[in-house]
Amino acid sequence: MKIAAWFFLLMGLAAVAAAECRDSSVRVDEEKDGGTIRFFAVSDNLLDFTITLDLKLENMEALRALPVTMDVKGGRRVELVAIRVLDPGKPHSYARDYSWRYGAQGGVPDRVAYQLPYPPGERHELAQGYLGEFSHNPGSQNEYAYDFAMPVGTTVCAARDGVVVGVRQESDVGGPYPTFKNCGNYVIIRHRDGTYAEYVHLKKGGALVALGADVQAGQPIALSGATGFTSGPHVHFAVFRVLDGYKRETLPVFMETKDGLRARLTEGRDY
Repeated sequence: MKIAAWFFLLMGLAAVAAAECRDSSVRVDEEKDGGTIRFFAVSDNLLDFTITLDLKLENMEALRALPVTMDVKGGRRVELVAIRVLDPGKPHSYARDYSWRYGAQGGVPDRVAYQLPYPPGERHELAQGYLGEFSHNPGSQNEYAYDFAMPVGTTVCAARDGVVVGVRQESDVGGPYPTFKNCGNYVIIRHRDGTYAEYVHLKKGGALVALGADVQAGQPIALSGATGFTSGPHVHFAVFRVLDGYKRETLPVFMETKDGLRARLTEGRDY
């Protein structure tokens, strides 16, 4: 009974920790202008993101069709929609719901080869590959992602040239349950073909680059960690394009390894 009690206590503490590190990188602010309410998408640590906002209105109308999906590229604030009261003499109300993904919509992947996301001369085990059962399973939106096992504090390098459009590094929480998936620190890089790469589970304070910085393939960009949904220290690497504020698509890529160019890496092997 004592073991069971401790187990449930630890699970409860883990749930509280996960809730406290909710990723609020994108928020929706409201501004009232007479009888009109305007909704703005705002981010403190992303230059590129896509947001979908829907509203349930009572005796009110939106000045554009709902739901609204909008890209923000190279900025941190954009007006999404405005609403107004139809009949001021009657009760009115609204409720909002929104979802966002880092990265702007679109992107047509080219066939460029990507470098391994760590310094030359190092070798790390591929702990989870394409369609991995732990968190890359079908429907996860991480189907074509790679997890490279590495100790906390290992240097993470850009796999391709690009521009830094997302940096999060304030979290120090992680664990092996899906409730932790919004707790991970990351660096997001936009490529010239409109796709993006994410480097996730970074240590607290582990970013080595700033928003808007141009980076070159092989350049150190972060230090690895174990934040977010993870069973152990590693860096999660994926190339993706955004579909809307709810969905994104990870993309298979060619990787330059020490053993030659590979279209798909194998779980359990060192590269």
